[in-house]
Amino acid sequence: MTTFEAIPIPRISKGSAYITSGDGKAIPLGAEELRRAFDAIMHDDDSDLITTGEAAQILGVSSKTVARIRDAGEIPFTRYGAKGNRMVSRARVVAYRNQSEANGHKALEDMRVSASRGGLDDVDHAACLSHFN
Repeated sequence: MTTFEAIPIPRISKGSAYITSGDGKAIPLGAEELRRAFDAIMHDDDSDLITTGEAAQILGVSSKTVARIRDAGEIPFTRYGAKGNRMVSRARVVAYRNQSEANGHKALEDMRVSASRGGLDDVDHAACLSHFN
């Protein structure tokens, strides 16, 4: 088993992978540790179920928004426990977040291209804003 030593975050080299320990320190990761960490995070293990509240924290949205996403079928869920609470796979929530971010980046790039083709990047923004003052 590998032993990891936490060091102050400012001592981490720029561009290096690390895991923060929550106390202002970090554990640097080599290429193999980073690969294993990604494998552990992305492994679609349905036994790693989380609540909608936990999914909301990962996605940066409210629990109600997660419920709407879940009920729309965008993130599969499992009924769990005596009360039948709906739980979701952590890996599927992370995959949904990554895909949503990728879609947002693509949409923004598409808008930039359209603005450039339409000549909108040559607009004098100060002059436009002066009409509203």
